[in-house]
Amino acid sequence: MTRPSGPWHPPARTGPGPEGSGDTTSGDHPGDPHADAPAEPPVEPAGPPPEEIHTAWVLWLAAAAFGLLGMLINSATASFGDLPTATRDAFRDAVANTGSADVSVESMFSIALAAGAVLALIVAAVTVWLAFRLRAGKGWARTMLDIVAIFLVVDAVSVVIGVFGGVATAGERGDVVSFVVIALQILAGLCAAAAVWRQHKAEAIQYTTPGGGARAGK
Repeated sequence: MTRPSGPWHPPARTGPGPEGSGDTTSGDHPGDPHADAPAEPPVEPAGPPPEEIHTAWVLWLAAAAFGLLGMLINSATASFGDLPTATRDAFRDAVANTGSADVSVESMFSIALAAGAVLALIVAAVTVWLAFRLRAGKGWARTMLDIVAIFLVVDAVSVVIGVFGGVATAGERGDVVSFVVIALQILAGLCAAAAVWRQHKAEAIQYTTPGGGARAGK
C-alpha cells in the first residue's frame, strides 16, 4: 500500500454545525444552563411620585425661596447699627485682631453681608437640587435635606427667641422690613420642618428606599 505524497492533514470533522464544519461552539446546547434562561424584563419607567414626596418637594422649594429672599433682603437693608450690642463688640474685636488699620468695621460688615448673600444663593440652589433628587426617589437626598432642615429650623427658633427676648430690633431699616425678614426666616423653618415630616412618612420612606417602590427613572 502506497502513502500519498505531501504533508499529512487531519481528516475533516463532521457534526451538527453549519455546512458540516463541526463547530459545536455555536447554537444551543442541551447541557448549557443559560441556553434556555429567560431574558430579564426591561425596567418599566416609574410613574409620578407619591403624594407625600410631592408635598415634601413643594415645601422644600418654598423653604428655599423664603430663606433666599429673607437673606437677600437682610443683606440689602441691614446696617452695622442693627446688630445687638454684644454682637457689635465681638465684630469690632474680630476686625481689630486682623491687624489691618486700612480695614474699617463698616467695610468688613458690608463684605460679610455680601458673602452671606452669596452663601444663601448657593444653599438655595443646593436645596432645590436635593429636592428634585428626593422627587426622583433618592434616599441620600432625603438624608441631606434632613441636615438642611436642622439649620433652617434652628435659625427660625433663634429668630423667635430673639423677638420674644427683645434681642431682635428694627434698627435703622424700620419695622416693616424687619418684620418681613423675620417672617421669611420663620416661614423657611416651618416649611423645612413640615417637609421633613412628610418625607419620613411610610409611603415616602418606601419610595426612597432602594427596591422599595417605583422610581422616576433617574
